[in-house]
Amino acid sequence: MKTVRDLLRDADPLRYETQPPARERGRVRQRIVVAASDNQTTSARSLRPGITLLITATLIIISLVAIGWRTWSRGGATLEAAAVRFEVRLAEVAPAAGLQEARVSKSETAVYLHREIVVTNSDIAKSNLLPADARSHFGIGVQFNAAGAQRMRRATANHVGRPMAILIDGDVIAAPVIRTPISASAAITGDYTKAEAERIANGIGIR
Repeated sequence: MKTVRDLLRDADPLRYETQPPARERGRVRQRIVVAASDNQTTSARSLRPGITLLITATLIIISLVAIGWRTWSRGGATLEAAAVRFEVRLAEVAPAAGLQEARVSKSETAVYLHREIVVTNSDIAKSNLLPADARSHFGIGVQFNAAGAQRMRRATANHVGRPMAILIDGDVIAAPVIRTPISASAAITGDYTKAEAERIANGIGIR
């Protein structure tokens, strides 16, 4: 009587197949390993363009977010008004060594600027629109912080009777003659429309 083991052995379809030599089995094994390695390399190469595209897209997104954050973080005033460069320099009515000639805006008057800047935007504590005068021209009021007021007082006390130049974005917009020393505040007057005066008042407060 045959056992289960005997029955399974007799049912094996490869029972009478001859086994290939060890060398042939080694060659078959080597071909399988090489084919698998080539397949992995091809797969990696096919993934490279997609990975490169993903990295590029990520860098672009990061750059856009950084630019947007920089713009937003400056505050609402930056979105509504552009920064205006504000300077005050002492001036003279006649040329001399070391002075820079400049034309007062909207006039034929020339003044000669000292190179030292007395105050700038960083010395302003507050700026505001002044009411219109009888000719419907508006002005700008400026209040200096403690450091700015000290520099203005020291500079103008020794310059009474001579002009002081007010520069906006590098242009001399006014050159009034100093009557008394100036310290805590000053008024910028001229033939400004309301829109022009508001632009300057808002802009000089932006650092």
